Parts: sequence; structure tokens; C-alpha cells
Amino acid sequence: MDSNKKSCILIVDMINDFVTGKFGNSKAVAAVKNARSLLMDLKGRIPIIFAKDDHIKNDPEFRVWGEHALHGTWGSEIVDDLKEFPDYIINKRHFDAFYDTDLDSLLRALGINKIYIFGISTDICIEHTCAGAFYRYYSIEVVSDLCACIDDSRQISSLNNIKINYGYKAINSQNLKKEVLKNE
Repeated sequence: MDSNKKSCILIVDMINDFVTGKFGNSKAVAAVKNARSLLMDLKGRIPIIFAKDDHIKNDPEFRVWGEHALHGTWGSEIVDDLKEFPDYIINKRHFDAFYDTDLDSLLRALGINKIYIFGISTDICIEHTCAGAFYRYYSIEVVSDLCACIDDSRQISSLNNIKINYGYKAINSQNLKKEVLKNE
């Protein structure tokens, strides 16, 4: 069986508030630019799933991070450069894209067992989503050159935590592209 049928790309929180809005930074902007280039080559070859923060008023997370990615606002929308790529969009209200969403059901319906994951913020939503994937028996590959942190000083330690705790395989976007294309 074609391994692409068992793999997907999961993009976490490449939304306005995390790229150019409230928590945005130049690393996030660069990650989006590079993600766009990759996704242009892979669209239609592998399922592309976006998980995006989409909070309700008075969400408990706001006590820590302040109001952001409020449902129906510009901040919760996928950045314009990536809007054309999702095959599926999962709205989430928690750091872990699996928790209290339909992500696991979608992946199982698609027959997915391997997830290539990237997005923002590596140390928060990527790390927690990797935990969610690990505990649901998915194989995880973090596309580290397409990840960014709100606080860049936490990027390396977060990738190390994910590797130590969840056994992810490190991959970069060029190797991901090669893996997907060789399996066609």
C-alpha cells in the first residue's frame, strides 16, 4: 500500500494571531513562507490538515495568554498565504489538537498512522499535540524548519522535549518533500 495513504501533514496554528498578529514574529512569517513553498508541491499528494485555535469568550486559556484567536475574528483565521491548502480544518480550543476535537476520528477514517507535524508554537501547541498523537499510537515526525515559537529561546529545548518524551523523528521540509514524492 502507498505509504502516503497512511501519512498526513498536520499544520498547527498557522493563523493570523500567531504569525503577524498578537504573538507573531519574523520566524513565524518565515515558517509560513517556507510552508507555502512545500505545500504547493505536495497539495493533492498527501492529506493536509490544519488545526487552528478558535476560542470562545472567557476561555480559561485567556487567563494565561490573554484573549487571542477568538472565534470568528481575523486572529483565528488561517493566514492568507496558506488558505488554499487545507483538505480538512479542525478547530481547537486547547493546546493539544486531539483534545476535545474530531482530529483522531478524522485520522482513523483516513487510515492515517504517521503524522508530519509543524506550526506554531513549538513549545506549546506542537509539543502538546505530539503528546496527544503519541498516546493515540501515531508515528510523529516534526518538520522542525517549519516550526516557530512565540519565544524563540524555547525552540531547541522544546524539540528536545518532544524527541525525549514522544520519540519523534526529526525531519526537515526538503526531506519531507522527498519522502512524499518517492512514494507516488
